[in-house]
Amino acid sequence: MPTEHMAHMHKMHGPIDDAMAHINYKLAVISGKGGVGKTSVVVNLAAALKKKDLEVGIFDADVHGPSVPKMVGIKTKMRDMLHGSHGIDPVSTEQGLKVMSVALIWPTDMTPIMWRGQYKARVLRQFLSSVKWHELDFLLVDLPPGTGDEPITIMKSIPRLDGLIVVTTPQEISTIVCSKAINAAKELNAPIVGLIENMDSYLCPGCGRQEYLFGKGKGQKLAETFKIPFLGGIPLDGQYSDAADTGVPIVFKHPDALASKAMLKIADEILNRLPVRPKVVVKEHAWEEGREHKRPSRPERPSE
Repeated sequence: MPTEHMAHMHKMHGPIDDAMAHINYKLAVISGKGGVGKTSVVVNLAAALKKKDLEVGIFDADVHGPSVPKMVGIKTKMRDMLHGSHGIDPVSTEQGLKVMSVALIWPTDMTPIMWRGQYKARVLRQFLSSVKWHELDFLLVDLPPGTGDEPITIMKSIPRLDGLIVVTTPQEISTIVCSKAINAAKELNAPIVGLIENMDSYLCPGCGRQEYLFGKGKGQKLAETFKIPFLGGIPLDGQYSDAADTGVPIVFKHPDALASKAMLKIADEILNRLPVRPKVVVKEHAWEEGREHKRPSRPERPSE
């Protein structure tokens, strides 16, 4: 590799590499379209891994629709726990998940984010290089739906990305659009850990009959078509919505729910497919001189 190219790559990825130096596994979660429950999968997969005594962080990279803070119970007043001048500390939830989202630097949950593509890419890279995750076993990145600027920026910016997890639902339109996300990952040579089918079935609480409301086995068939692992399906569950609305992942709030058991099984499947690495040892980190008790400033807007 030419020396100039190596220097350019180090300049691009050096700060991000430094920020993620103590993260064992970096996984991005992608879907071809919105509405498939990708963020719910991210949040509950993180919870499932946390229940296995692992240190887990979530980076919410969905610039226009960041919903991770709401689903893990981060309140508006917790924004003041962020610190700015020498990096950004992620917010820790009551259950011990570390979370960072663009929503945490915005005045209110209803503030629209109207950024152009180049600026969004710059902000995401700034977050990737600034957040102080310290020691993590897993960092899960919740990518925005589709294959536009944001997901491509993330996939190309994270050094040694361990893989992508693809989320789909059984509907025909979802599997078709999901195919584009899989092909995009292959074009970028991003490894694919596997595919998860959300909302794959429904178990009637009255009679116990299992129904496949949107079709049966389509996620597994899609995985077989692209020769990628099928990690499992997650059933529809009324408790899922209740947990999300109260800001507690269903895996924590209703551990005996079918969806919770499915997520724990998928977490095991993912662990079995990743190379074995020693569990991280969390260290005490002294407060850095010069850090201020204030919300991080918004990234400087580039000149037009």
